Amino acid sequence: MINVARPPATASAGVTNTDEMQFFAHRRSAIDLVATTRARAIRSALFGAYLFRTNPLSDDSEDTRAEWRKVLRLQYDALVRAAELVQGRDPEGVISREVCNWIGSHGAAHPQHVAAFVKMADLTSAIVDAANTDDAVVLEAALRDHFFFGRGGFFETVTEFCDGLWADLDAGRHAEVAEAMAKGDAIAKTLTRLEHIGKHVRLVSLNASVEAARVGDAGRGLGVIAVEFKTLAEEIQRLATTARCDIAGMTGKQS
Repeated sequence: MINVARPPATASAGVTNTDEMQFFAHRRSAIDLVATTRARAIRSALFGAYLFRTNPLSDDSEDTRAEWRKVLRLQYDALVRAAELVQGRDPEGVISREVCNWIGSHGAAHPQHVAAFVKMADLTSAIVDAANTDDAVVLEAALRDHFFFGRGGFFETVTEFCDGLWADLDAGRHAEVAEAMAKGDAIAKTLTRLEHIGKHVRLVSLNASVEAARVGDAGRGLGVIAVEFKTLAEEIQRLATTARCDIAGMTGKQS
């Protein structure tokens, strides 16, 4: 029996862009894993039915039935894992803590969905137990309960839960893009100010060159400084132009 528990706190912030991209990919993979619960439930019922009804067209050997039990058990293990995952835990330890927390937080907001995943795992457990003992009466009852629960809304529940995860994932990506755009705009304003400073430095260097030429030999030192200021102003302009092109490439905005 799986207990429905509240998940740990949500994922920590402060990750790099590369980490965030990996986090996004891992969340997509985790959603796919949860979504396969529908197919796992159907396969559980199918192989349970194989074990319940003898095939009149072939001789179901014990080896064949053992293989069916193995497949049935694999489906059950996957269902248990999904039931744990929607609570914020991965029994196999493959899915990262951050992704588990993210899915668990969504599960905590939809406890009725979590309860459905847990119940499907429990119903499948009953099929596994009955199949292992070859108790046809108990197996028939387990298959009936499993069938009615699956057709009674469980498959729609899985779809709703996954749709919610996708919506949250999309919202997060939109928020990240909006934040990046805002930062790009802020940097662009800073670059504008930097360009103004560069123009002012260039004007000062020009005035210094004129003054150095006017005073002759006595103004040589001032002339050297004027050249350095001019070089600095040109470097500022080049850096600002390059930065604007980089921002345009990231945000899609033309400078």
